[in-house]
Amino acid sequence: MKAGKRSWRTIFTIIPGAKEMPKRTNNPMQPERLAIAPRCLAQTRKGTECQSPAVKGKRRCRMHGGTNPGAPKGNQNAWKHGARSRAATLVARKLRSISKLLV
Repeated sequence: MKAGKRSWRTIFTIIPGAKEMPKRTNNPMQPERLAIAPRCLAQTRKGTECQSPAVKGKRRCRMHGGTNPGAPKGNQNAWKHGARSRAATLVARKLRSISKLLV
């Protein structure tokens, strides 16, 4: 601390009639609902179990996939372009066999 400055604690004790802030007994960074929440328990890279609270209604925390809803339902989402479909591979084979005959 610099020589000319005083901390807030010192100012509060010097000013007559000033009150210090009350000390909290509970930790505001750890509310009760988080303290009693079920834990993730996914295996971390360290090899221990993750102790983060699980996402509501899920078994894992937000970092281990609790917020991911999964793949969309239905097979139409698996179809991308058809370049590797059965029909496309059959056509490619046929073209290769024809090109071998021409050479």
